[in-house]
Amino acid sequence: MYFPMPEGDPCFFCEISNGNSHQWQIVEEDELTMTLLNGRQFEIGQCIVIARRHAPTLLDLEEAEESAVMAAAKRVTRALVQSYSPDGVLLYQNNGVGSGQEVPHFHLHVVPRQPESDWGFGPPHLERLEREGRLAHQDHLVVTDAKKQAVAEIRRNLCTAPRADD
Repeated sequence: MYFPMPEGDPCFFCEISNGNSHQWQIVEEDELTMTLLNGRQFEIGQCIVIARRHAPTLLDLEEAEESAVMAAAKRVTRALVQSYSPDGVLLYQNNGVGSGQEVPHFHLHVVPRQPESDWGFGPPHLERLEREGRLAHQDHLVVTDAKKQAVAEIRRNLCTAPRADD
């Protein structure tokens, strides 16, 4: 292991990948990756791209997975732009507890940014959110209609989002 890792047995993302839980979150999947709506909606439409195979960090990915993750991130970015007309899209990825990684499974955040965001220019400060308590839209265990609608909207636009090379 490269870094101290968060606890997680069974692995939350492996459970989703194996079809054992949270199937409502799946936006798209292929042989090597799954794109999920982040259960914590700090920004509407915020997604996570995971490797299907359990790989704790970026350093544990195989070359084919690296390419597949970025291709999935690009597809969902197109869909998010079509769905939400954001001012920008933030990609971020944490490796180890020292970086704020909470699930011991590689995942890349794909976040559409809006002018009314309270994030500043990065992810929210998790300590502040923990101290203030989480609202339903920020709690990954709470399924809301808005979260389900976000999954449906992104799914719809994965097929219709215009490609730059069209």
